[in-house]
Amino acid sequence: MPAFASMPGLCSTHTVNCISASRNVVRAPVLSTSRPRCGRCNLKVFAQDKFSPQELGLAPAKPKTAYGEMLAYYLKMEPQLFKTAVEDQLSKLQEEREDKERRRRQLESGSNAADASELTLYKRMEEVRASEVSATLEDLMYISILEKFVLLGVEMLPRMDGFVDVAPTNLVALTEGLHSREAIELVKEHIMGVMGPALTTQFSNAVVKMSKFQMVQVYAASIMFGYFLRRVDQRFQLERSMGTLPMSREDAVARLERLFSMADAEESTAEPDRPTSSSSASSSSNSSSLMKKEKSALRKYVESFDQAMMVETARIVSAEGAALVERQATALLGDIKKLTAQMQSVVGTDATSKDQVLERMARAVETDEVETVAMTVGTQRRAVLEAVAYGTFLRDVETWVQSDYGLLTPLPPPRIQSMGPDDE
Repeated sequence: MPAFASMPGLCSTHTVNCISASRNVVRAPVLSTSRPRCGRCNLKVFAQDKFSPQELGLAPAKPKTAYGEMLAYYLKMEPQLFKTAVEDQLSKLQEEREDKERRRRQLESGSNAADASELTLYKRMEEVRASEVSATLEDLMYISILEKFVLLGVEMLPRMDGFVDVAPTNLVALTEGLHSREAIELVKEHIMGVMGPALTTQFSNAVVKMSKFQMVQVYAASIMFGYFLRRVDQRFQLERSMGTLPMSREDAVARLERLFSMADAEESTAEPDRPTSSSSASSSSNSSSLMKKEKSALRKYVESFDQAMMVETARIVSAEGAALVERQATALLGDIKKLTAQMQSVVGTDATSKDQVLERMARAVETDEVETVAMTVGTQRRAVLEAVAYGTFLRDVETWVQSDYGLLTPLPPPRIQSMGPDDE
């Protein structure tokens, strides 16, 4: 029976290894009928036309609570009230949690039967209230993530059904607007990994067709990648600023080049008629070409992680964060369990190899035996970049909510199976 991966958005082991199922797609040329739109990035300055939040499309997921609906209204129609409304509600939730904790300690310290009975009733009431608080907190975090797209001036994708025809958006804002230079290199590698041959097509308006099962895995994996990238890049930048990172070969070459340049400058000043050494120029040229072939410092930093560090950095740390990964992926492409069941029923249980599984998946897409989605290569690239940005923003919002209000529900770390001497 072929092994189907669980949803990558909730599994840390799929974060670094990019999903490649989207490479098995059907292509056909098509002319783009998209219309350009304007945008403005407030996270990093971009010179563009003005926009208003009302003009931007937000994500297709709807708020689950009345307060979430109010925040969504503020974000589109009264953006000046949005931040204050979010902070006020988070403060109220924080005070409520502190009051509940004090009340629980008082009841647990009671010694008579009446106090014990009251504690049992109190716990049942709190279970009901906890569900309401969790839904409200998720809405607060979700709308806060959407606000960051609004500040970038980037319109989010609508629900993806049939042929997805959307206007172009500001891809520069989705990359340079929120990632460091080192992180952008890893984003490029991720895009090449998940899009495969489609990325090398000459025309970005060529059409790719794939199952929704494939696309939801690509999207969820890209959210997880963005989440992981933000965590690891922040750690990398902190260690580099503190000078605790070991000097890379690239940095060592750059330092040697500076020393050679200083020495050449001093020699030229002392002996102006002396010709410049060709060996120095050759050495500098060779060093430059070597640096181009070197992996980025952030890539080497990630590769230095052991298994435990990699799993810890890649995992979603809160129950709210995990729920928001699933909320966005499901709203965009459909119920993940349903899509997985569709594909499993088509592939069957008698496939004997990975190639046979991929062949059956491709045939199912061609004959529309499963739910499919078609889009241009440019739209697929945009979807991947949007997902990476969503994961990045999710980590930012998660960090803010926990550090300032302490409201998140921590997820237990995954168990790491120790490898024996015979394991590869």
